[in-house]
Amino acid sequence: MDSSSTEAVPVMQEILLEFRAGKMCFEGKRVMPDTRKGLVRIGRGEEGLLHFQWLDRTQNVIEDDQIVFPDEAVFEKVNQASGRVYLLKFKTDDRKFFFWMQEPKAEDDQQLCISVNDYINRPLEFLEEEQSVASTPLQVSEGTVEENIPSSSSLRPVKLEDLQRILSNIESSDIDVDPDAGFGLGDLLKPDLIMPLLETLPLEQSLASYLPEGPWSPEDILELLQSPPFRQQVDSFTYVLRTGQIDLSQFGIDPSKYKFTVLSFLEALEDSVSKMSNSEAGQDEKDVRSESNLMDES
Repeated sequence: MDSSSTEAVPVMQEILLEFRAGKMCFEGKRVMPDTRKGLVRIGRGEEGLLHFQWLDRTQNVIEDDQIVFPDEAVFEKVNQASGRVYLLKFKTDDRKFFFWMQEPKAEDDQQLCISVNDYINRPLEFLEEEQSVASTPLQVSEGTVEENIPSSSSLRPVKLEDLQRILSNIESSDIDVDPDAGFGLGDLLKPDLIMPLLETLPLEQSLASYLPEGPWSPEDILELLQSPPFRQQVDSFTYVLRTGQIDLSQFGIDPSKYKFTVLSFLEALEDSVSKMSNSEAGQDEKDVRSESNLMDES
């Protein structure tokens, strides 16, 4: 998820790490420093996921919010830069976020970098175990803006705001991730698979109610499907599906008949649609027979 200050940002249930750093913005092919005083915050949201945030330290406003899954990103020093520049780089797409350190002691930068990578790549269950015994967050900076955030509260059901229409009442589960889970939903969104469908099927009409108002061409829809925010939402859905943190009955699926894998989920949806089509066909046939009988009686 990629949020800005104009969007609703999840409240952090627990702050794990904070340090002072400004962000850098792309200007053409160059990366220029934003001169504002900033703060990088790593925390766990109410939904149980890890967030990497950047705040305007003066205004205490969260401008950037990224959900990071284990082994999805790396935080590293940009050796080509002359200053204390660091980069949050995602492995699954082309997202890159540059920061320039504002902590007074440059000798602490390396340890901060190690701590960031430790948190963003730590399995989620480790974060949950830590949360139950957590006391105070690791804060490198002094005098930074503080928020009243509970340090010890019970875990809430996982609710991804980005998928709120689909993922309601998601509960914790003891089901382990299947190591042979196979491909993710994101694998189905490759241009060579999607474009033929967009060009041959009236998908614009089917998707119109879910898209912002205005004309949408197949190319526009493809660009949306490939955008980093959308891809991360898809990855979020894949994650909660594989870990069993979703109630399949919401989709009319009997959980006892299918596995928590993307392939099994798609098979279940296909079966559900097939049953629905057969039911509608049977109803249409019944209506035709009724009309025929009425005509015979008349």
